[in-house]
Amino acid sequence: MIFESNASKFEYFLYFLISVMITAAPKYIQTGNCSLNLEFFITFLWTFLAICFLSQLLRTFFIKSALNPKEISNTYVNFILNSKYSLLYITLIILIFWLPIIISLYPGTLINDTWGQLNEYLTFFKHGEIQRGVLSDHHPFFDTLIMGFIITPFGKYLHNWQLGIFTYTMIQSILTAFSFALTVIYAHKKLHIKNGFSLFMIGFYAICPIFPVSVQTVSKDALFSWIYVIFILFFIEAIRTKCHSFNSLKYCIALILTAFFCTLTKKVGLYIILLSFISITIFIPKNRSKTLVVLICTLFLSVGLTGIIKSSLGVTPGGKQEMFSLPFQQTARYYRNYGKDTTKKEDAIIGKVLNMKNLGERYTPTNADPVKGYNDRGTTNQYKNYIKVWFKQGLRHPKIYFSAANAMLAGWFSFTEYRPLLDMSWHSQLNPKLIPNTTPNRKGFFKKSSAIVENVFDNLYNNPLFMLLLSYAFYATLLPAFIIATLWRKWEKEQIKYYWITTIPLILSILLGCWLAPVSIQFEGRRYLYPVIYTLPIMLALCKSVYQIKYSNKNNK
Repeated sequence: MIFESNASKFEYFLYFLISVMITAAPKYIQTGNCSLNLEFFITFLWTFLAICFLSQLLRTFFIKSALNPKEISNTYVNFILNSKYSLLYITLIILIFWLPIIISLYPGTLINDTWGQLNEYLTFFKHGEIQRGVLSDHHPFFDTLIMGFIITPFGKYLHNWQLGIFTYTMIQSILTAFSFALTVIYAHKKLHIKNGFSLFMIGFYAICPIFPVSVQTVSKDALFSWIYVIFILFFIEAIRTKCHSFNSLKYCIALILTAFFCTLTKKVGLYIILLSFISITIFIPKNRSKTLVVLICTLFLSVGLTGIIKSSLGVTPGGKQEMFSLPFQQTARYYRNYGKDTTKKEDAIIGKVLNMKNLGERYTPTNADPVKGYNDRGTTNQYKNYIKVWFKQGLRHPKIYFSAANAMLAGWFSFTEYRPLLDMSWHSQLNPKLIPNTTPNRKGFFKKSSAIVENVFDNLYNNPLFMLLLSYAFYATLLPAFIIATLWRKWEKEQIKYYWITTIPLILSILLGCWLAPVSIQFEGRRYLYPVIYTLPIMLALCKSVYQIKYSNKNNK
């Protein structure tokens, strides 16, 4: 077997940190604390060795397939991958495999926040007229308009809200399957990925149960993620061509519009998109002026034009507390353990942004919602003052902050916590005066079929092999770590010199989309992972293409 022995120090260091977090995660989830002892050390050692071995195994597969590029070729494979209708065929294949699960979970699953968004939409168009000052940007107002536009006519005019939800779910499923098909075509045509791995990508999209369960959720995350997949393809193409793709006006317009819709559908998307653009502007010298034009146009649409629309519709801004889940958790844990170690001035400053009543008692290690609440509190200046106090208290008791952070993030490193989002039992934001309170209830055949799907998932998760494929840690930690470790290597060939930049959106999606989220193991937690999960196959294809380029000359063997 061929092994590539020159693993970098960075790669080992990355796997070391991940192994520590994976080992500590169960303890933090169960108790909020973790002690260093012999059991911890032995578990860490086995975890570290297993991650290194699996990483090396996957890397060896990529090298062997690059050195011996055998092509799977027959009529059916060529028909699927090389026809002028390949995009349609791959989309249909993925959808056909998804449909049994999607139909069994009829009408789909609305997360609790979406019920609130539908309430806003109904009030926004009350009596057939637009009501200013109704929409909130707590969740992107564009999502509210899209979801409401598709779902509410079925409820208002046909008195069948579930049919409206199902219609939205099917549209979202088709568009998501289409975006996945685009990744296969791009990997096959542009990255020159062979038929075998291209078929694997199709099979993974079609068979892995995480995808149909994800697309049947009505949430901002599911709406954003299929658009984000298309943005990632444009972003990879810019880096693959060293920004020569910006010479095409058609490419630039498509990229700007895709990036704009990403920023419209998820607030954190604005930061991911803009920082990704800035990275290629800084590190790739070619066409820097054109890259800046695209960045400025995206910024104008995402901030300027969107700001004008918000102002004209009277959209109220979202709460600042949504970006402070982690520091709020650290503050709450500080008050739980050292509540008497604070000054009245500190209490007053923190009280401007947090409800101080029973703050320490409300602390839950893995869920920030009981602490941060759901309503905006405090001005920008008061948040600045809070940060100063937060920093001072952290210097006093850094161990508290360290434990609070690890407990909040533990779910992203866990193999033992999983619950798919399949039901609508949590719908406290549903207003029965606007939408019947029976809408979330699945009835008759679909009550039984949804229970069967739930049982199948439970049984799969209890199987050690499938537990890995369904776990948070596999998608939030292990695969991203392998991708980053691969693309951040120092490659000799000029052709792949800038490929490391493709990991920036992935890293930002994890840091901003997951690590700042209020939950990491609750049943809605996995939706924060959608952008990461959806783009991992194309990122793995990119890793494979790197080895194909490196070993394209067989003398390198």
